[in-house]
Amino acid sequence: MLKLLRRIRYILRATRSDGELREEIEFHRALHVEHLQRNGVDAESARRESVRVMGNRTLARDDARAIWISPWVESVWRDVAYACRLIVYRPAFAVTMIAVMGLGIGATAGVFRLLDNLVLKSLPVPKAEQLVYLEKPAFSYPIFQELKARTGKLFSGVFAWNIDRLSVQWADTLEPADVLMASGQFYQTLGMSAHVGRLFDASDDRVGGGPGGLVAVISHACWERHFASDPSIVGRQIRVDRRAFTIIGVTPSGFFGVAPGLDPDVTIPLTTLSDDATLRSTSSSWLHIMGRVSDVQTLARANAVFAAIWPAVLEATTNKAMPPDRRAMYLGRTTALSPGRTGFSRVRNQFEEPLWMLLGLVGLLFAVACASAGNLLLARGVARRREMALRLAIGASRARLVTQMLIEALVWTLLGGAAGLLGSWWGSSLLVRMMATSSETIVLDVSPDWRVSVFVSVLALIATTLCAVGPAFRATRLDTSAGLRTHGTAGAGLLRRWSSGKALVVIQVALTVLLLAGAGLFARSLQRILAQDPGFQRDGLVVATVDALGAGYSGQRLIAYYDTLLERLRRIPSVESASLSWYPPISDDMGSWTQSIEIDGVPIDMATVKQVYFNAVSPDYIRTLGMRLLSGRDFTDRDTSTAPRVVIINESLARKAFGSLNPIGRKVSVGRNASRKNLEVIGIVRDAKYQRLQEMPRAIAYLPCAQLIEYLEGTNLVAEIRGLPGSEDVGRSAAGEIRAIDRMVPMRLETVDERISTSLVKERVMALLATVLGVSALALACAAVYGLMAYAVSRQAKEIALRLALGAPRAAVLRTVLDDAMTVAAIGIVAGTVSAATLGRFARTQLFEINPLALPSLAGACIVMATVATIAAFLPALKASRIDPVQALKSE
Repeated sequence: MLKLLRRIRYILRATRSDGELREEIEFHRALHVEHLQRNGVDAESARRESVRVMGNRTLARDDARAIWISPWVESVWRDVAYACRLIVYRPAFAVTMIAVMGLGIGATAGVFRLLDNLVLKSLPVPKAEQLVYLEKPAFSYPIFQELKARTGKLFSGVFAWNIDRLSVQWADTLEPADVLMASGQFYQTLGMSAHVGRLFDASDDRVGGGPGGLVAVISHACWERHFASDPSIVGRQIRVDRRAFTIIGVTPSGFFGVAPGLDPDVTIPLTTLSDDATLRSTSSSWLHIMGRVSDVQTLARANAVFAAIWPAVLEATTNKAMPPDRRAMYLGRTTALSPGRTGFSRVRNQFEEPLWMLLGLVGLLFAVACASAGNLLLARGVARRREMALRLAIGASRARLVTQMLIEALVWTLLGGAAGLLGSWWGSSLLVRMMATSSETIVLDVSPDWRVSVFVSVLALIATTLCAVGPAFRATRLDTSAGLRTHGTAGAGLLRRWSSGKALVVIQVALTVLLLAGAGLFARSLQRILAQDPGFQRDGLVVATVDALGAGYSGQRLIAYYDTLLERLRRIPSVESASLSWYPPISDDMGSWTQSIEIDGVPIDMATVKQVYFNAVSPDYIRTLGMRLLSGRDFTDRDTSTAPRVVIINESLARKAFGSLNPIGRKVSVGRNASRKNLEVIGIVRDAKYQRLQEMPRAIAYLPCAQLIEYLEGTNLVAEIRGLPGSEDVGRSAAGEIRAIDRMVPMRLETVDERISTSLVKERVMALLATVLGVSALALACAAVYGLMAYAVSRQAKEIALRLALGAPRAAVLRTVLDDAMTVAAIGIVAGTVSAATLGRFARTQLFEINPLALPSLAGACIVMATVATIAAFLPALKASRIDPVQALKSE
């Protein structure tokens, strides 16, 4: 170790060490000369004898240095120093190289950073590779209980969990927050211990709370944000969904649970907020289940054991009163164990495929950057032909020169990678903010770590290999005498002959066409989605989401609150109408309500109507949304809990369930709830989108809120507000009225257009980033075409001057240069079009009603590339046509 430190010290103070070594060698030579002179040798003879005996000074210094450090290490160090000096001596070239490589490496590293945190990285728990989760979530609580009872030998621990957005009251603030509800073995199975206090266990996981009452564990980030890292936090109380919970512990820093992308502020035992009906229900699927297999179990063996247990679990939890077809469907459910090393997350489910696709797109941009850097190095190699010839002539080996040029490229690439790493940190943070929505905060640690650093280093090595090896060998493959006789810019040009430079430009153009075609596909897909008819009028429609339950309202107080809210909203001068509903228009962030139905006492054939979606609404809902009533009537204030039960269906449900029959007056039963039996169909409305704009038409039924027992017992509602034409203060006025009723009620106001934009976050991110990558590649390709032709023109100035002197029209010279540039561009465009047509199928799942082989996207990419290439080549071509023959020939 000391020897290594001494060698590092020698490298860092090489100049001083060389000076000391030179002085020491001269001192020994002087001693030898003095010794000879004392023995009677004259001064001149003594000096010559000393040189003969002790040898060449330079070789002596080299031999001495070799003792301290290997010659190749010193050689590499000198090459690195030389490359750094070139940044000062040739700043334009070096900065361009660093910028190009920084763009390619930074974009790739930024997407990899997100992909690594969301998809690839193991959970921050001990022995994460032993974790497994049940596929095809979610499951009911009875299934979890039955599994826990039957899998004691399979799992060393098993737990269930779910994340919900609930109202949490800290000291004096009430705000929505992600709350993790986990079964009692959650922390023990994961092998976690508390940073402060303790973590809950099975004794705390009981309805109504365990021996210590209702308890909660908060995250380390929450502890810092809300309690300033107070070590005496244990025993403090917070309110979750109106109930007081005692904080018993804080999780370790960096622990976010088992759902990458989410970092719940609060974790509570699973059953404490649940009621007996929910815990007994086998049709309510709301839990994810994970377990830890024992050390001796492999996944294949565990799956074999699990496959034998699963049918018995279903049989034990099935409802014997189910209709035969429903019971058969329940018993036919399948699942299996999957590796749980990386956890399970709805954020990952939403963004994993787009992130892999983005990684492919930034990989293409990285290849474009490598091609650009390769072209720069080719041009620099030709400009250094005289220098390389001189070095070869005085004895340098070709391998030594190639090594030096590779190290120069590697230094610039690493500097570009460092710049890209810093840029990727900012870009990753920006991308996380773009992925997040008002209803779901995404939490990912995008700070640099060793994994990303290694990834960037590997990219730098790959980039150096791709862009520098060829130019380095080409620059040193020359005739020494010819190289010494010519200047760097003399010699045969690039026009009308194939070259490495042209090949790299073709690659750039092809990859750029591929990226532009991808950007066009994603942009057209988003445009196609936005052009969908939602079935209601979007303009002037505002949605107010209020959490009255979280503010403490329940029962009759809750009903009175919403009655007051609706009355006050309708009194606003700029409001045309207002309504209430369980699910707002485009309810993507709030889920859905699906159940089976019967018509006149006969269950619907599942092959005809696979799923029926429901919504509970107030009178005026259809008018407020601007939906079209096709037949029958709307709900009115007379449709109360004591009035005959009614329902309105949409045209898809009417067509699928009733065929050519008139549904008006028929009886519909929803689920097995007695209060929803024999509902009379009183109207049919036009189809409207339920959760997302891109969904296919769904069978939807609307029920009056006032006739649902869930509303009477306590359920949050959403307000829809339609402003008068031209009114712009509807949202502000509505917010004032909501605050006037009760300022403590959490509230979020947004237009329907904003809700649509939020529901399309994945599509918007893909379209925006694909466009940015396409434009970046287009800029690099444009610069490559311009640089290639400008360089070719400068190389062939003499030939062009001779042609002009012999009478060639300047227009012909202009056409020759443009023809050469467009030939290169055309080959790249054709190659890019073929690649886009071949690879487009991989993007099919991310596109809406767009064929990856659609002509508009491919044609648009080709036209843009051809136009930009023509513009880029025109300036060098114009310069070539304006060459003064006399001046050009004089300079030659």
